[in-house]
Amino acid sequence: VVGGGPTGVELAGAIAGIARQALEKDFKMIDTTKARVILFEGGKRILSTFAESLSEHAKKDLEDLGVEVYLNSFVSDLQPGRVKVGENWIECDVAVWATGVAASPLGKTLGAETDKAGRVFVEPELTIPNFKNIFVIGDMAALKQENGEPVPGVAPAAMQMAENACANILRDLKNQPRENFKYWDKGSMATIGRNRAIVEAGRFKLTGFVAWLAWLFIHIISLIGFKNRLYVLSEWFWAYLTRERSARLITGDAEELQDAIRFLEAKPLPEILPENLSKKVAK
Repeated sequence: VVGGGPTGVELAGAIAGIARQALEKDFKMIDTTKARVILFEGGKRILSTFAESLSEHAKKDLEDLGVEVYLNSFVSDLQPGRVKVGENWIECDVAVWATGVAASPLGKTLGAETDKAGRVFVEPELTIPNFKNIFVIGDMAALKQENGEPVPGVAPAAMQMAENACANILRDLKNQPRENFKYWDKGSMATIGRNRAIVEAGRFKLTGFVAWLAWLFIHIISLIGFKNRLYVLSEWFWAYLTRERSARLITGDAEELQDAIRFLEAKPLPEILPENLSKKVAK
């Protein structure tokens, strides 16, 4: 796993849990404990947006799960079956890239100034400079807070931006002055594995089982509808009691796939695709 942000940390913890818990029940002939999960982070610590004490706690949790964490390790190249870390090539069966995302290419089509990730620079009221009638919000907007830190490209920030943009449009209709956007950081959380998580909201910090419960609670109340909340809660409760994970593999030797395999072997791929798509595949 390349990238020690929340996505990379949660993925590494989940993969380690699946390998050592879910798969061993279905593949008893394989020693799943030998599966290596490696996390590469280019910085000096994982989860750099959290407090240093929480980052250290998360690193220890990952290592307890069997994840190998390498800091100050930059991945400069990625090829099938291997990754390049520094001057060394490391073989791997699966590589997961979790170093961040680029903004939608739509931003560059506007002709507006963008940052390296393709996010459009906006005014404090969330409009493009010199175009007061065009609002840009969410992870496509590049805006710095009063403390100099960029507004994170997360769902809570996007929701707050949407509310601010809508309010300013209504103010325009009423000939009232607009208000600048101010991001309210409600906190951050990351789950590392079963009973393992970290939570930070201002000076309030949680780790371990309590943080994991807080993570579950926040995600449950964020669902729409009482039935959805009850259903997900019951599913999670059953999975917690039975330690069952929704992770299964279907290999090419599975009996259910034999008919499909024989069909594909009898007819080459281009012959069973539409003519226009066959030409693309052939190329």
